[in-house]
Amino acid sequence: MCYVFLSGKAFSNNELMINSIREYIKSNALPQAPTRLLVAVSGGADSVALLHILVDMGYDCIVAHCNFHLREIESDRDAKFVHKLASKLNIPFVSTDFDTTAYAQTNKLSIEMAARDLRYNWFEQMRIKYQAEAIAVAHHADDVVETFLMNITRGTGIHGLTGIKARNGFIIRPLLTVSRLEIEEYLAAKEVEFVVDSTNLEQIYTRNKFRHSVIPLLEEFNPSFRETIKETVERLSEVETLYNEQISQIKSSLITESEEGFSIDIDLLLKQNCISTILYEILSPIGFSTSTIQSLIKSLDGESGKQFFSSSHRTIKDRKSIIISPIRENQDEIFLIEKDISKINFPIKLEIEYLKNENISIKKEKQYAYVDAKLLIFPLILRRWHEGDYFIPFGMKGKKKLSDFFIDNKFTLDQKEQIWVLVSGKEIVWLVGERLDNRFCINFNSKDILKFELIN
Repeated sequence: MCYVFLSGKAFSNNELMINSIREYIKSNALPQAPTRLLVAVSGGADSVALLHILVDMGYDCIVAHCNFHLREIESDRDAKFVHKLASKLNIPFVSTDFDTTAYAQTNKLSIEMAARDLRYNWFEQMRIKYQAEAIAVAHHADDVVETFLMNITRGTGIHGLTGIKARNGFIIRPLLTVSRLEIEEYLAAKEVEFVVDSTNLEQIYTRNKFRHSVIPLLEEFNPSFRETIKETVERLSEVETLYNEQISQIKSSLITESEEGFSIDIDLLLKQNCISTILYEILSPIGFSTSTIQSLIKSLDGESGKQFFSSSHRTIKDRKSIIISPIRENQDEIFLIEKDISKINFPIKLEIEYLKNENISIKKEKQYAYVDAKLLIFPLILRRWHEGDYFIPFGMKGKKKLSDFFIDNKFTLDQKEQIWVLVSGKEIVWLVGERLDNRFCINFNSKDILKFELIN
């Protein structure tokens, strides 16, 4: 065993590594022993070392193992090995089985991404069940280098260049400060057994190609390549902190929140430097691709109404703003209002009152509508407005399309999408909260009056 002497005291390589991990845990504010941790253990060298290190440090560990059934006999071998390891260390053991291939096909994912989704979802369920503070996984310094190179190859922003984080939510990575070689030396010195995943040598997987081919080639040019990248990632992490602070300030100046989503002021956006980067940071977290964001930018000096979609959200380029909102389901739903109903709370709040035309006091605000009850056909229908809808606005005689009414009254696209219409038979009675249809208004001969009030 190799020893290093510091200030007259001899330290083994293992002791130095453990001290390095302790310092890393402390400097990154990771949970301290004896905190309860759910430890993800595959049976391979990295996760077995992680478990031994955390146990030796005094953590309250629970071993969690996933069997993805991707390697036939090996998968079951690994599950048995980890169970035996947990028993030997007298540590609680939990496991699960996944049909990873079926999940990948159903969700149109690669096997790698399917396995990732499955295991992290299950880990979180187990963390909650066993009241663990965090989930410890065995990523190490070499994983940081591999991820950095993979992200560069795929194309990435600054977040993809800052490597794997010490903590991401409830996921913690205590070994990021040590290399794979150090881990192997630790296990050899302690004579700890582990299993070998035969697929780690197969270059059908992207990470394996970088691990076994790309990085060794780069080390021919720079033998210290791994350490160089690790230091670069550390510097970029500091740059990312400053970047995030600036982006946060810019976002707060550009974005206005609403119940339906948020909007971006176009005039203020165009005054910024690096518009593409700003929109990327705003829109990519909700699924917008780089190409879609570029198309949106090209539309900023064009006509209003251009729409762009991610899987979950939609942006609309309006006159003065970019409106972003979740894609709504059931846009064509209708709601029936029976004759004896006095109040509804969904999808909007309406209070309904029957009145007699005797010294009635008319409120003229937009949230009120007074309708001649004898003209109504029940049940009334409450729905979103449709393209092609028309009505006769109160005070007018001719028909008008709702779309033209919106243009004349300078409705924004977002305002138009919030409009509900109250319908009797096939005719619009009230553009809710905006304008009554002239055909249904009351007069001196009206006896029974229905008063509608929109409650905001």
